[in-house]
Amino acid sequence: MPQIQTLLARTGVALKLKSYQTIKILNTHGSQIVDLWALSTSNPSEYLSMSHTHAILRKITPCVGDTLYSNTSSPMLSFTEDTTKGDHGTLIAACNPARYEMMGAQGWHASCEENYLSAIQAVDEMRGFPRTAPAPINLFMNAHVEGDGKIVYEKPTSEKGQFVCFKALIDVVVVLSACPMDVRATSDWLPEPRDVEWEILGEE
Repeated sequence: MPQIQTLLARTGVALKLKSYQTIKILNTHGSQIVDLWALSTSNPSEYLSMSHTHAILRKITPCVGDTLYSNTSSPMLSFTEDTTKGDHGTLIAACNPARYEMMGAQGWHASCEENYLSAIQAVDEMRGFPRTAPAPINLFMNAHVEGDGKIVYEKPTSEKGQFVCFKALIDVVVVLSACPMDVRATSDWLPEPRDVEWEILGEE
């Protein structure tokens, strides 16, 4: 029976999904951004690619009914449910130590890139997977491109209890990171990042 699990603020997790299982990501408290990656278990060099998805869908932001594609242009995830207003980012790289240093953070700061690396290292067969985080889909992020080409971050619109669901179209490892960003206004100007929840649905 599926069980809802908590992903603590500032941390990451790697989850194995069989083809046609679904991952549900719940914005428990609202406004929290979650970076998501998907990696093929049969081909270590194949991963979810936002740029390939852009090219195939011919749009920036995917929505329910869309397929998300890998770096080989193969179908990887199906976007099956979204109870939010549909604001999700696909243009922003995972935050990393160098970026926090550029923004003035003092000393070590948790990051989505480090969460990704820690998560895949915890899964034995992930040794062949990318050691630098690919560009994720930034779930619940409200960022858009203005007419002059600038990327603008706005207040997240996701509310408490809203969620998204993605169905795996092949066997994958999904990596989630509850974004630790608290230096720049990408998480509703929250003083602290917040926990989220996840659940795997479907037959094992």
